[in-house]
Amino acid sequence: MTPGESRELWRRIATSYQCNMTCDFPDGDEGTSTLTRLRTERNQVLAWRSPQVRYRRRSEHMREDGIDSYVLLLPVAGAVDVSVDFSRTTLRPGYGALIATTQPFDVTHTHHARLRAVTIERRTIHHRLNKATEFVAPIDLAAGLGGVVHDLLDSALRMADQLSSNQFDAVVDRLIELVCVLVGTDMVNAGDHFSEIEAAIRRYVRDNAHEPDLNSEMIAAALGWSVRQIQLALQRAGTTSRELIKEERLSLAHDRLVSPAYNQTTITELAHRCGFASPGRFSTAFRERFGMTPRELRGTHR
Repeated sequence: MTPGESRELWRRIATSYQCNMTCDFPDGDEGTSTLTRLRTERNQVLAWRSPQVRYRRRSEHMREDGIDSYVLLLPVAGAVDVSVDFSRTTLRPGYGALIATTQPFDVTHTHHARLRAVTIERRTIHHRLNKATEFVAPIDLAAGLGGVVHDLLDSALRMADQLSSNQFDAVVDRLIELVCVLVGTDMVNAGDHFSEIEAAIRRYVRDNAHEPDLNSEMIAAALGWSVRQIQLALQRAGTTSRELIKEERLSLAHDRLVSPAYNQTTITELAHRCGFASPGRFSTAFRERFGMTPRELRGTHR
């Protein structure tokens, strides 16, 4: 294959796997490229090594494909320059960036860099954070919770051939959840007292979503704040206690529907165990959130 043919093949693969964008290659920068793609109906992880490439996504690309997601990008060897709007950062091993495909970006990596990219649905990020998050970088993936995220991704790639699609989804879902915690913690650290209250509320609701009587009064009593403080903190985050509780219950139900441990639990019983009083309302809300009914989701994981 000629260098021109090789570059065109790489261009086609990159755009079909990720999103529409231009791929520019420096003259004379030849070499072998390798790519691993792990993909299920819900998740995708890419790992690759290649000569230097510059990837640019522009407004016309966004209009063409309408892709609305995030990409967690991290190098494990070499370096990556990332520019989004007026923000620019250089990523080296141990650091990553969360990039939205709804914004123009310019990404260039060094010769024979090794990179990884995790595709994350926008609604997953927004439902977890309830914030407009367009570009977050650098994300520390070398220590603490970030190190756990890095190791989890490493393990998913290393053990991929030993994991079923359900198991792979479970690993990547947890990885994405931890990324949201990581990004959310950075937001809280840069925030004010209401941000601290919001973080505590989210933790409490996540841990107690199964309680059928969970409401703002119960949250306030458990955390030692007034109902008004709870309402104000969530209002500043663009949500309400009712919406937050519903989202956490739906996430809990989703996890249980794809878990073999709950295969014998009826959907009605599962709805009640996740805090929903009405199976019908549960099914309607679930379909609005995930684009399929609880029964359809369970059917795809059996």
